[in-house]
Amino acid sequence: MRLMLAILVGIIGGFILGIALSSFIGVIGWTFFGKALGIKFLPFYTSGLCAIIVPIIDQKNR
Repeated sequence: MRLMLAILVGIIGGFILGIALSSFIGVIGWTFFGKALGIKFLPFYTSGLCAIIVPIIDQKNR
């Protein structure tokens, strides 16, 4: 049950982190290059990555 909760927190947190990171990259690209830059599907990539990393960190801290 704890593992499932850690995965769910990783997915939700990673998605929010991906949206924020994508917006930050877009603003930096617009400021320096005059066009919006970004990585396609970045929130999905970060949510998948965080869904793997968060349970590992939780397991090490236990």
